[in-house]
This record gives sequence, structure tokens and C-alpha cells, in this order.
Amino acid sequence: MAKYTYVEENVESKSEKRVRIFLAVLYFIQVLLIPLPLMQGTITEGELAGGAGHRTALNFVFQYNGFNSFSEVMLAVYGAILIVMPIVSFFFCILDKRSYKKYVVSYITSILCAVIICFGPKDSIAIGGVFTLIVNVITLFMTTQGLQATRMRMNNTK
Repeated sequence: MAKYTYVEENVESKSEKRVRIFLAVLYFIQVLLIPLPLMQGTITEGELAGGAGHRTALNFVFQYNGFNSFSEVMLAVYGAILIVMPIVSFFFCILDKRSYKKYVVSYITSILCAVIICFGPKDSIAIGGVFTLIVNVITLFMTTQGLQATRMRMNNTK
């Protein structure tokens, strides 16, 4: 008489789990970096006109004078992307245990955030932007490692 045991084919391996948790930690760090200044430049309007100003992603989205031009609306879109994308990626990394979706979202998030920080606004990058870029580069490398671990698991189960 043959014994049948239940073996789930699509179980996450140890290396995949470690990479997934590390990616979630990296996205949590990115969420913590949101209040840090991303850009620095001169303030052109308001009480502090002419002085040096630091702009965070929150300042891009919530402007006290409202949006007076298309460039300010684009800054608000950039700020919203820099705030929302790491949060969405964090939840993908935590909740998605078996598919490639978390890696696709991770690639899109990392590349989009890096492009916005480097080429979006015309000001110079501040310390928060530098830290965010470093975390994005590490995230890209770890995403590649997780993708390869998932591919190896899929090839071994066939």
C-alpha cells in the first residue's frame, strides 16, 4: 500500500524568505526616510525668500500657498510617488510569498524613485535624497537576488 504525503510545491525557500524580509526592511527604511530633506535650493516665495530651503517629499505634496503653476503640480506628483511607492512595495514584500509580483513592483519602485530624485526637480540633492538613492541601489541588488532564488526554486520543482 502506497503512502501519499501532502507536499506543497510552491513553498518559499529559506533564501527567498530572507530576501523578502530584507526587502521589506529596506522599504520600511525608505518610509522612515520620507521626512528627511530630498532637495535643497533657494526659497523664492514667502517669508523666507532668498534663503536656503530644504524640501521633503511631504513639502512637495502639501504646499502652503497651493499650486500656482504646472511645475508645482508636477512636484506634488513627484512627492506623492516618493511617498506612496515605498509603502506599496513594503506591503507587496510582506504579503506576496510565492510569486514574482513583489520583484516586479520592487524594480519599478526603485528605478522610478531613483529617476525622480536624480532628474525630477531642478534643485540639488540633499542628504535624505542621497540616503534614499543608496537604499534604492541596495534594493535593486537584493531584488535581483530574490528573483534568482525564486527561479532556482521553480526549476528544482519541475
